[in-house]
Amino acid sequence: MRVEVSGQSFVFPHQCACCGTAPDNSLTVSASKSRGTKVVHTETKTWDVPYCSGCIQHIRSAEAAGSFARLFTILSLVLGVLLGFGVDPYLGTAIGILGVVGTVMVFSKKLRQAKAECSATCVNVDPAIAYLGWYGTLHKFEIGSQQFASEFMTANQNKLVNLSPDARSLLSANPHFKPSISRSPRRYVD
Repeated sequence: MRVEVSGQSFVFPHQCACCGTAPDNSLTVSASKSRGTKVVHTETKTWDVPYCSGCIQHIRSAEAAGSFARLFTILSLVLGVLLGFGVDPYLGTAIGILGVVGTVMVFSKKLRQAKAECSATCVNVDPAIAYLGWYGTLHKFEIGSQQFASEFMTANQNKLVNLSPDARSLLSANPHFKPSISRSPRRYVD
């Protein structure tokens, strides 16, 4: 669920963003912006999101599986091209294809192992929150857990912006949410 908030600091609920248990650690989510053409200035903003150690472990395992797959896919293709040009095109093609197929098989096994590390309440094998970036004081998060999204929105209810219909219904179901009265600025009348 996409959640947009405006401000400089936000309250993250004291629960694991993935499984909802008590957190004992945190993961950092970040986004970067670059500006300029000749001199490039890059700005990065980061947020520490609470997680439990078990969820951090399955997230790290899934990331390691993805890194392995990217690296060995590139190596298999490079080896196939080198053998194809240097020795025999058919041998190069066969080695490249076998390397990619083998990589996919090992990646699938590693990803299954990462999923096996998840608890029954985990929302995803990957990080449950992504920081999508900011514009001025408007920050965008993609939150996988509805429970965490509800608690995050409730804790930051005065800073919520651009609520989707799904977010509104999720908030209305939370007993701690206090809807604020929409107010318009007063005009000075003489």
